Amino acid sequence: MYCAQEHHRLDGRANRCRSARAGAVVLAVVAFAMLLLYASAASAENGAAWRIQVRNAACVAGPTVHLGEIADATPDAPAALWKELAMKPLWASPERAGHQTALSRERLAAMLRHYLGDAAPKLVLPAQLVVQRGGRAVDGATLQRMGVDFLTQRASGLRGEIEITDLRAPDYVFLPHAGDHLNLLMNEAVRPGRNNLLYEVVSGEGKSTRRFAASAFVNVWRAVACATKPINRLELVTPDMVTFQRKNMAYYQNAWDGTGGPWRVARSVGTNQVITVESIEPVPVIARGEKVNLVYEGNNIRLSVKAEALADAGIGQKLQVRNVQSNRKITGTVLDAETVVVR
Repeated sequence: MYCAQEHHRLDGRANRCRSARAGAVVLAVVAFAMLLLYASAASAENGAAWRIQVRNAACVAGPTVHLGEIADATPDAPAALWKELAMKPLWASPERAGHQTALSRERLAAMLRHYLGDAAPKLVLPAQLVVQRGGRAVDGATLQRMGVDFLTQRASGLRGEIEITDLRAPDYVFLPHAGDHLNLLMNEAVRPGRNNLLYEVVSGEGKSTRRFAASAFVNVWRAVACATKPINRLELVTPDMVTFQRKNMAYYQNAWDGTGGPWRVARSVGTNQVITVESIEPVPVIARGEKVNLVYEGNNIRLSVKAEALADAGIGQKLQVRNVQSNRKITGTVLDAETVVVR
């Protein structure tokens, strides 16, 4: 016989079981989410992001090398952990001040694994580490910055946009004593293209102790005159033949700046080619075969005779002429369209 009261009790019990199972599922999901959050936090604190960069050159003060003397942690490293690791004693330093020890990457890796254990995977190693007892080490990045700043300042007088590239400097420089410093020297002015310079180690007493050669490539970008169309030899250069394009003076050091004139083309120039100072010449004011006044100027004498020009020439250029009276050939300087002077 059907009993409504008993059926109601059974339904209530089933509902309670279903509710309990649902609650257990929710708790499991929450617990799993908290576990992931904890793992994420632990990863951020101790995980893959931060590293310890070992330098390629370092100086140590005492008889034992410490990690903080040869390496630097990335900015995202846990401060407390790095402080502890930086004080970690490693191997013995060179016995005497000024002495050095060189370690290959393989040897360095083995030694750091021995001393650091679980922290070793955090290390980024150079091809070689050189450790000096005492003094001061200047690393390659600092040498690069010094070179760029030095050349940029010295190149400030060049017209155009300056760019310093391909700086070839030592990987590091050791200064024997803490009071020593580095100077930079150049024997000539900065110019577009490859430039040579010297890093000079200067003692505390002001004496030069060592020098290291370096070089850098200086790009100087500015607008220079280029041909809008082919210009043949001996053609006059007119404004419609010239346009200005941005070029690197390292490769066009003799580019014409578009000033002066009148000019004619001494060597043919193609479309969009840079017009160089060698490819143009002043338009001659005296043509070959023209009669000119040949003037002799001395301390107390001035003579003038008629002569024939044996070539084309512009003002200020040298010109060979023939004295029409003596047939003698003489070289003088063009003063104007009618006069050649011999001094």
